[in-house]
Amino acid sequence: MISYSAKIKKDKDGYYLVSFPDLEGCLTYGESIEEAKEMAREALSGWLAASCDMKLAIPDPKVRSGKDLYKITAPIQIVLPIYLRKLRKRKRWTQSQVAKKLGISQQAYAKYESPKYSHTLEQIQKILDNLPIFFEISI
Repeated sequence: MISYSAKIKKDKDGYYLVSFPDLEGCLTYGESIEEAKEMAREALSGWLAASCDMKLAIPDPKVRSGKDLYKITAPIQIVLPIYLRKLRKRKRWTQSQVAKKLGISQQAYAKYESPKYSHTLEQIQKILDNLPIFFEISI
């Protein structure tokens, strides 16, 4: 899983403001600390999905600790496309090469690298079976 540190601080009006030190422009807020954490997960998911779709570089999360910092974990639907893209780029593979390893078309594989599409457990298992180095990368 990918977890980023979120800084959550209460402002003078009583709102809990959320920012992610590793993700420029990823901001939200909540009326309680619990709501701020929920909103942080939504903001993180949206920021990562948009960056993935725009093929922007997604920074690796840094280990941070301190007051007002909370780990926020991104959902697997967002994590899988990011992992696959980073793995493919690290290995210098084309989408066509990975698709061939999986026994699918390049167009079908391209959907795996987009957070717009959801995948079945069977499809994910096929990736794990054919790309055993999948979890070798860190992001």
